[in-house]
Amino acid sequence: MIRAAWRGVRMRPGPALLLAVVVAAATVIMVGAFALVAADRDGGSVVSGQADSLARAGTNALVLGLGGLTGLMLALIVAEAFSTSLRRRAGVFALLRATGASTSLLAGAILLQALVIGLLGSALGLLGSIVAPRLLTAELASALKPTWDSGEALLPQELAVGTALLATLVGTLPPALRAVTAPPGTTPAAPSKPQQPPPARGVIGAVLLVVGAVGSVVVWRVDVLPHRVGVLWAAAGVLLVGLLIALPQAVRALVAVLGLPARLGSSGRLALRQMTATPRSAATIAVAPLLATAAVCAGAPLAVSLRATVADEAVPGRAAAQLDVLPTLLICVSALAGLCAAGALAASAAERTGESALMRAVGQGRGQRAAQLLCEFTLACVAGLVLGAATGLLLAGAGGAVLADQGIGGFAIPWRQLLPLLAIGCGVGVLSALAPVLKPAPQVVSTTEPDGAPA
Repeated sequence: MIRAAWRGVRMRPGPALLLAVVVAAATVIMVGAFALVAADRDGGSVVSGQADSLARAGTNALVLGLGGLTGLMLALIVAEAFSTSLRRRAGVFALLRATGASTSLLAGAILLQALVIGLLGSALGLLGSIVAPRLLTAELASALKPTWDSGEALLPQELAVGTALLATLVGTLPPALRAVTAPPGTTPAAPSKPQQPPPARGVIGAVLLVVGAVGSVVVWRVDVLPHRVGVLWAAAGVLLVGLLIALPQAVRALVAVLGLPARLGSSGRLALRQMTATPRSAATIAVAPLLATAAVCAGAPLAVSLRATVADEAVPGRAAAQLDVLPTLLICVSALAGLCAAGALAASAAERTGESALMRAVGQGRGQRAAQLLCEFTLACVAGLVLGAATGLLLAGAGGAVLADQGIGGFAIPWRQLLPLLAIGCGVGVLSALAPVLKPAPQVVSTTEPDGAPA
């Protein structure tokens, strides 16, 4: 029974390996982030003023925020990948439960598979983290040197592996529970059917979104606000939570505006119709670009302000090297977001094989189908970029005002750094999306012989 359960729930080798690669990329980013914080703790300068101490604290907060954001993106893409895989095996689950497989056995088999993928990805990530510093300049690599030497402490690596495994298991748990607790004989709704989110969810998300945005603006404009830093963190958390809750409605509204040029072509009209009917699928594609863009647009301006302060304090040591490594981490986060968005598109396309076969039967060509999927991917990603940029710049402005009140730099938007960072993520996403977009549509198999006899 255990062997049958394992065969029934395991993912195909291709998607499992791709998911392990995503885990590896996330592990590399988190190892670098945690290593920077550990290096600052072990080798920070003791001869520093208040401004430099605040700059180092701000740098550590940015780096840890990137690490946490990476873990969140990893959990989201794992959840989407396993949701797709388990929905396609609903019949297998029903058969296994009918033959005596318990809920705990099936859930354990799914979590074991997630653990294997997480361990494989973490191992690949650790190998990549050994190579990564060698690709940096000597000055930048010196910021990571205390944690890369084989005889030194391995806490950053252990913490990164633990976070990657935790994110993988947390992302797997919700779809696993949904799959193993569904009544026998039932199957989830087909992805082609409308997926309208509950109205209450949109109202709650909108309220949290407004509260977080107003709180951030108050922190930005009111200099005498007590507990300003704590209020900023609370407002940022409420803003992001509200945005994630209301994301399907927000993406659908933005796509209706951004997709006006797409209405000129038949593929664009089909893409808009599909995204209107399935806003959750569109939100799944948009969530990783949203988070990455928010991180880039919030982190880059604050990093420029902190870098200027460190230079003015004439402390060009580890703090400056940490800030020099930040753009590399932002590039990795942006590229990872592109991979996650492409993975979400691949999962959505894999569930729409029946729709693809039907569209091919009514005359849609392979190029038209590819254009439709690419249009859906582009519109969802652009919606995520717009929402993420607005969120990141708002938080960067509020954070810059708090830092300026402490005597650290001034708020400036480094467009020359932002645009290449976002372009790298877009390029990785488009290249990664070519595989599911160009995948041949399934053939419509006739159930009768040419003479009318059953096949």
